[in-house]
Amino acid sequence: MARTRMAASRRHIVVRRALVAALTLAMTVGQVPTAAFAEALGADAAAVESLADGAQLAATNANLGAASEQGAEGGLAATVGQAGDEAQDAEGAVESDGEAEANAADAAGNSSPSDSAGTVDADGDESAVKADGADAAATGADEATGTGKEEADVTNDDAQVIEVSIAVIGPDANDVDVQWTGNAKMALKAEAATVTTADTAEADESAAEATALGAAATDVTAAGPTAADATEALFNESGLDADYGMGSYGFYLNTIASPYTGEKLGWDQETGKYWQLFVNGTASDVGASSVMLKTGDVITWAYSAYGSAIPEVSPVTPQPDAERPDWDSAWPGYASGSNTTAPTPTDEVKESWVTQIKDSADWATNVSDPIYVGDYVYIAAGSKLLQLNAETGETEREGTLVAPINSIARMVYVDGRIIVPLSGGRLQALTADRLATLWMTPALSATEQGDQQSLSTLTLGDGCVYFGTAVADWSVTYGGSLVCVDIQTGKVLWFQENSEKGYYWSGAALAGSYVVVGDDAGAVIARDAKTGAEVSRVDVGASVRSTVVTSDGGKTLFVVSMDGVLHRLSLSDAGILSETGKVKFAKTSTSTPTISGGKLFVGGQSETYIQVSKWVKAYYGVLAVIDVESLSVSEVSTIDGHAFVGDTNGQATSAEVKSAPVVSVQNGETYVYFTANCNPGGVYCYRLGDTDASLIYTPDADHQNYCMASITVGPDGTLYYVNDSGALFAIGSAATEGGDQGGDGNTGGGSDTGDTDSGSTDNGGSDGSDDDPTTETPQKDNEPNAGARPVGAPLTTAKKAIKNASGNTKKSANDGDEEDETSEEASEEASESGSKAASRTAATYAATHADGTADAPLNVVLPVAGMAAGVIGLVGIGFWLFRRRV
Repeated sequence: MARTRMAASRRHIVVRRALVAALTLAMTVGQVPTAAFAEALGADAAAVESLADGAQLAATNANLGAASEQGAEGGLAATVGQAGDEAQDAEGAVESDGEAEANAADAAGNSSPSDSAGTVDADGDESAVKADGADAAATGADEATGTGKEEADVTNDDAQVIEVSIAVIGPDANDVDVQWTGNAKMALKAEAATVTTADTAEADESAAEATALGAAATDVTAAGPTAADATEALFNESGLDADYGMGSYGFYLNTIASPYTGEKLGWDQETGKYWQLFVNGTASDVGASSVMLKTGDVITWAYSAYGSAIPEVSPVTPQPDAERPDWDSAWPGYASGSNTTAPTPTDEVKESWVTQIKDSADWATNVSDPIYVGDYVYIAAGSKLLQLNAETGETEREGTLVAPINSIARMVYVDGRIIVPLSGGRLQALTADRLATLWMTPALSATEQGDQQSLSTLTLGDGCVYFGTAVADWSVTYGGSLVCVDIQTGKVLWFQENSEKGYYWSGAALAGSYVVVGDDAGAVIARDAKTGAEVSRVDVGASVRSTVVTSDGGKTLFVVSMDGVLHRLSLSDAGILSETGKVKFAKTSTSTPTISGGKLFVGGQSETYIQVSKWVKAYYGVLAVIDVESLSVSEVSTIDGHAFVGDTNGQATSAEVKSAPVVSVQNGETYVYFTANCNPGGVYCYRLGDTDASLIYTPDADHQNYCMASITVGPDGTLYYVNDSGALFAIGSAATEGGDQGGDGNTGGGSDTGDTDSGSTDNGGSDGSDDDPTTETPQKDNEPNAGARPVGAPLTTAKKAIKNASGNTKKSANDGDEEDETSEEASEEASESGSKAASRTAATYAATHADGTADAPLNVVLPVAGMAAGVIGLVGIGFWLFRRRV
């Protein structure tokens, strides 16, 4: 009987031991997902504290179970020890004497010690348990806040690191100031540092008190680095060829070789220029080795004269060696001879697409005439060059221009490069594929009346581009220049100043070894194409605001003056100009004539008008057909049987053909396409031999506006043009659904010699696009245009990061890969910072379920179930023990 009772007692003991261990484990497991769930909900800081508290609560539960067993059965200590071993494996919070350590808090990276955790004896009393030493807690605080116990000296291994930026500014091949190295960021270490922290007494306090007092540095002094250190690091990283070093008077910089010309630039007695040191925008009073740097300093070496400020730097850095594509062009420039053999629409037309280049109310941004190169349409808008998909009108790439374009901008394509005229009398050449800048010319000097404007036609020939400038207001010019630029290098070969009048919408023609151009004073001048020297001139009696065109190999020239007169000139081998005939065809004209089949087609405004009111007349627009030999004139001044006038809100307004007419010969018929400066701003077509012309395309109501631009023709015959609504239109034949835009050859564009280049008119700044600066990248840079949305968002130029002084390349803070790596490292540190399994389990769970959504139901159910099981079990044990005692 005694043996039976002893066996039963032992069975009860074994059952109780197993029950205590199981309940302890259930409570522990129940707490771990609770902390992880809190972290999954985004409470990162709270999750860390919950993790520590949960681990300590598990230890408390283990102690509670042990205390209960000890109170009822003193012989159950071994079973409690087994339960404590399981709790240690899961969390590491139970020691042999039953005290709970603060290691869980340290493992979780808690910055303040947990003093409230403790054990509960058999009577349920709480006893405070201190953290394992102030040093351990202070170490945890150091990891979280960077503060800790007092240190008097910090060695070079812990030296202060500062971040500065440094740049070198010098001239390019055309004396345009550019950044040879662009604001390189670098981190430099100080040679020595002294750090004073809080008082020793404060450091000796408990970790919690030290943290509260803030054991942070109050004074820092450092020796170095200097501007000389930063400069040497920059030269080592950038590869600039520089002559520098340390002399008896400190750091010296003699010369730096130009990355554009190879010339070693140093002290220049004629200009007074040398390599001048600027610190934070101010010229330094001491040498580079005496300039002590701090974080945020900006060092600049500028090739400039003493006393001058930092030069204004071009927003674009040229890449003169950038590869250029070998692409054909269906329409390489303004007018392009204005003759095409492409299948232009001869019957009903269809709107292929309309792309909004700028808002119609944006009068400050200008838009150029388009050109067609390769499979793309190009158009300049403000300070951007846009490359558009010819099939869809979507922007493929954007190139940044160093200055905005003027109200008239006539780009030209040659040998893989697109040359854009800019304000200030400048040119910029970009590669046709990547829109990388090859070169840009410097701005011409402004006058008292204003800046130089590039309003004339660009004329190509003999490896050069010729263009004129004007200092002008809305109607009068006050001077200008005729400039010759080398196409390969962008170097200005010569320029001739015109002190009286400028070149306003006019353009030159190459005739033999001479370049001939008309100016705003009414002079047509022949100049030596090599030197720009004047050879002869003819006065035509009125301003010339159109481009000179040639025939007979340059022996015969045609010039239109603003008073509506066509002048025929001859040019001798010696360069002598003489007038051989003239005819008046309009009241006024700035249109450039197009020659085809022995006839000239030119636009203007007629002498005929409609009396709209007592004081208002609406003059007809006119397309004149003039015989080259006889100079006889046939006028076309009706559209679809009605007077060729504009229509603004139902009222007739004056019309004028300012564009250069486009002539297309299809199946033996000659078709002429043109625009008019009046509403609705559409496209007109005239078939030679008919009595009047037709309005073949009318924009929708939102895109009707005045138009002075000329038409560009794609290789499939699609017509491209802009009007003052800020939109670019693509018009094709309805029979072919607008055709497949994009060509593979020059199907009728004019020659690159500029003999038949033509001029246009100033729209008062009504054309343009977004003026935000963009990047030059080989990939697609922005979203496609849609509806009335202006083209393009601001772009940032991507530049290769320069390494810092220690040889490390600084990565972007928003680098996704870097974030992933950092997250993984943080997870590993969190999981391995403590040696206890509970902390490791919680950190792993939190990192794995960071989104806190997919496993949310399980996260809630598991801890609730564990806690419920533990409570029920403890109640059961208490009841069972009470019954045993009874």
